[in-house]
Amino acid sequence: MVDKKDTKAKSNRLWLFIVLVVVGAGLMLVAWFMPWWTIDVEGFACDVVTIRPWGLEICEQMGDFAILMKGAEMPVWFGPFMWAYLAACMIALLVGAFVRGMDIKIGKFQFSLSQLLVGGVGFSYLFAGVFAAIYASYRMGKAFDVPLVGRAFIDMGDPLIAYVDTRLLPGYWMIYVAGLFLLLLGIFRDKITGEA
Repeated sequence: MVDKKDTKAKSNRLWLFIVLVVVGAGLMLVAWFMPWWTIDVEGFACDVVTIRPWGLEICEQMGDFAILMKGAEMPVWFGPFMWAYLAACMIALLVGAFVRGMDIKIGKFQFSLSQLLVGGVGFSYLFAGVFAAIYASYRMGKAFDVPLVGRAFIDMGDPLIAYVDTRLLPGYWMIYVAGLFLLLLGIFRDKITGEA
């Protein structure tokens, strides 16, 4: 005979896991909709260019000088690809929150599908953050000789002869909070739900 207290405790632990997955998805969405990087042009404007997960945004104050950013934009397919990535992550988290059983063996390790989906989304988001920083650093350095984080002098013609300050924004750091949270949630899923 199954003890009703054990069944209720397992049910509560499963719901705890589901709530934690929703929290992780929320952290991911917060990081997604916040800008990740910006550049300020001294004496001209702040936040002249911001990087978001789906591409660059150039402020209206740039006006006709936006043409000077030619070459820094992302390919046309990049924005839709990143939105599809977000949708796939949200679907994986939804499925990972509710799927039970379905163990998958990888080498000598055995994982549940839920662990792979939730932890995989976390890992992919961590990877996205690292890749974004490396790629942006390369593109900004190559196109404008501007560091990802720091101060540099640029001469793009009057009035863009100035020092610029570049910095990573809180949205970028939230990638690592969300990614690590989801990765750990995937790793410790069985302990949280009591299915270990």
